[in-house]
Amino acid sequence: APTPAPAPPAPPVAAMASASLSETTTPPPPPGGDAVVVLVTSMPATSIIEGAQGLLRNMFKGKKVSSVEEVDGLKPENKELRSQLFALSQLRGQYPQVFIRTSGALSFVGDFEKLTSLNDCEELPAEMLEANPQIETFSKVFAAFLP
Repeated sequence: APTPAPAPPAPPVAAMASASLSETTTPPPPPGGDAVVVLVTSMPATSIIEGAQGLLRNMFKGKKVSSVEEVDGLKPENKELRSQLFALSQLRGQYPQVFIRTSGALSFVGDFEKLTSLNDCEELPAEMLEANPQIETFSKVFAAFLP
């Protein structure tokens, strides 16, 4: 007799605990529109990848970044887009990765370490940021998606 397909994995308890009923959920952005595109994997090879994906989700949620689309690199229907994203980033097989899509064109922002760095640069004194306009910050990079 054929064995039944395994049940889909349950969402992590921590993710369920962090979601509250009082949160207002914004509808997902229309596919193909301007968005922050996050390449993730539904089967992280390590707890480090799983943790990085969770921290990134929380970072975007905490900063109220609009139009965040997650692309699961393991889903067969995402293979073409995943290949396109890997070609852009030159980081094949690494998760998570963040991109920005503007007017249909994708640009690579960075991996988890880059996003952490952008977030850390928010803490620099305003005078230092003004004197060094080349310093990238989270709010500069994602300005179009912040409230």
